Amino acid sequence: MKLREIAYSRSGDKGDVANICVFPYDDANWELLRERLTAERVKAFFSRTVKGRVERYEFPKLNMDI
Repeated sequence: MKLREIAYSRSGDKGDVANICVFPYDDANWELLRERLTAERVKAFFSRTVKGRVERYEFPKLNMDI
């Protein structure tokens, strides 16, 4: 399964700092994303460009209508 099949994302950057926000289309997929989309996996995926730490912030009650 591809991430884009169950969630959409937004990103931004300022200088050498970037952020990626991931929103599940269906709240039922929240736990799956929480379990599988770890800071470690994100850092490994972007290993060629990420030189510092990756921090994850969770907002489980943020429901974005798309």
